[in-house]
Amino acid sequence: MSLNSLLGFLVVGLMVWLALAFKPLRKAIGLLLVIIGAILCLSLIGLILGVPMILAGGLLLFF
Repeated sequence: MSLNSLLGFLVVGLMVWLALAFKPLRKAIGLLLVIIGAILCLSLIGLILGVPMILAGGLLLFF
């Protein structure tokens, strides 16, 4: 693995940990995922990514 991919995994892991640890940040990320997912759902290709983003955002937003 290169240094860039290792750094990317580290940053994503840190973001996931922060989202689960702090409730306001988790709610904000959930709302962002719902909004981006809704925008992606406007196209048929984006529907494949949009629906899971809405579901994941809803879980983060309401739990």
